[in-house]
Amino acid sequence: MTTTIVSTVELPEKARELLRNYDIDLYELPRLSKDEWTDVLSRTEVLMCWCGREFDLADNINSMKRLKVIQTYSAGVDHLPFSVIPSNIEVYSNAGAYSVPVAEHAWAMILTLAKGLHKPVLNAKDYLGNEITSPRKIIESILLVLGTGGIGKEIARIGKEGFRTHNIGINRSGKSAEYFDEVYPTSKLLDALPRADIVAITLPLNKHTRGLIGKEELRALKRGAIVVNVGRGDVVKEEDLYEVLKERQDIRFGTDVWWVHNDHEEIPPRTPLITLPNFLGTPHIAGGAQMEIAEYAMIRAVENVIRYIKGEIPMNRVNRDDYV
Repeated sequence: MTTTIVSTVELPEKARELLRNYDIDLYELPRLSKDEWTDVLSRTEVLMCWCGREFDLADNINSMKRLKVIQTYSAGVDHLPFSVIPSNIEVYSNAGAYSVPVAEHAWAMILTLAKGLHKPVLNAKDYLGNEITSPRKIIESILLVLGTGGIGKEIARIGKEGFRTHNIGINRSGKSAEYFDEVYPTSKLLDALPRADIVAITLPLNKHTRGLIGKEELRALKRGAIVVNVGRGDVVKEEDLYEVLKERQDIRFGTDVWWVHNDHEEIPPRTPLITLPNFLGTPHIAGGAQMEIAEYAMIRAVENVIRYIKGEIPMNRVNRDDYV
């Protein structure tokens, strides 16, 4: 039986080629007129989407009576309107598709902060003598990674193989993971934070992780700690971060992800974080901002859909109980 697949964006040619081997009808919404949308959506069994600005899922979900699967191009799914997605529809994320570029970006921020390059100072005496810019060593540091999924593992691998770091992981279960010397459940986070020279936050945003990092956790950091966030902004409490970074300039904090207000990520943020000398921000560019990375992610998503077409179990099934 022919499977109707709809992508809300145009696919790279390699992704189309992969799908040609199967009995499917593929439609790419940008190639259709608005009048054609109604008919195509009514027949859609598999929807591939970012499900952000390019396609309002909440507005269109009732038009897709035959929908069985949503496959996102994004790794995170916290933006999906789970309250209106029928429970019989399976949702699969694209976790792991961005692990390498995001981990590279995390280490770029770690090194920038460690060597004081986030605040250029051209006078050597001022550079070396200032707590904000004085260089800190990375070799054989203790690296704490919050989240031991694809991005977290890649950050740990780079640390282990490149800088001989001792890696501590935090995940919900405490289950061991590759490249980590120790792994603890989230309940042990406050015990682990004071040990870390470097903290990397890679957690997805859900009801378990929202606001996980607040004043207590930030104040538990050891003196001179470096923290970077490449997960989601709202894992860290924005006001608490601003307050603690003001009072403790020994902490250096970098982020590529920001806080969501009124359903969109605000850059710059509402608090004056960007005015602080121990803060570094980049405009959410670590993942799919570059075309080659976005195309790779779309191909990964298509490969997961092919598992469904073949009757196999797709990867990265989303547990909606984490979000509603």
